[in-house]
Amino acid sequence: MERGVRLDGIMNWMKEFLIVYLLLTILTNLVAVDRYKKHLHFFSGVVLLFVFLAPVLGVFGKAGKLESLISYEAFWEKLDSAKQDMEKLEFLQNSQTVAKYEQAVALNIQQQAQANDMPVRQVQVRLTDSYEIRQVSVWMDLSQDVGKEARERLLRFLQKAYNLKKEQVLLY
Repeated sequence: MERGVRLDGIMNWMKEFLIVYLLLTILTNLVAVDRYKKHLHFFSGVVLLFVFLAPVLGVFGKAGKLESLISYEAFWEKLDSAKQDMEKLEFLQNSQTVAKYEQAVALNIQQQAQANDMPVRQVQVRLTDSYEIRQVSVWMDLSQDVGKEARERLLRFLQKAYNLKKEQVLLY
C-alpha cells in the first residue's frame, strides 16, 4: 500500500512538473521581443526549480503540496502584470518609432522643397498610428520674398508628392 502511495505521489509530481514545463515553454515561445526572452527564461527556470524541489522540501517539512508552494492565482496575476508592462513598453517603443519616422519625413520634405527652390525654413510632420501623414506644417523662409505664388507652388508640390489634401497642409 505504501509503495502505491509513493508511486502515485511521484506520478503526480511528474505530471505537475511536465504541465508547468509545457506552459512555460509555450509562454516563452510566444514572446515576440527577444530582449524580454532572457527575463522570461530566468523566471521560468526559477518556477521549474521550485516545482522540481517541492517534494524534497516536503520531506523536510518546509513545504506541502505544489499548490501551497506556488499560488497559481498569484502566478497568473503576475504574468498578466508582466504582459501589461510589455504592452506599455511596446507602445512606448512604437511612439518613439513614429516620432523618428515623423522627423525623417519632415527632413525629406524640407530637402525636396529646397531642391526645387522653395523657401522652406522648417517642416513638422504628424503621422497617424498607421504611419500615414495626418498633417504637415511648413514654415517658409521670411528672409526671402515669399509671395502667394511660392506658397501655392509649395502647396501643389506637397499635394502631388505626398498625396495630401489642402486641409492637411499648414503654411506659415
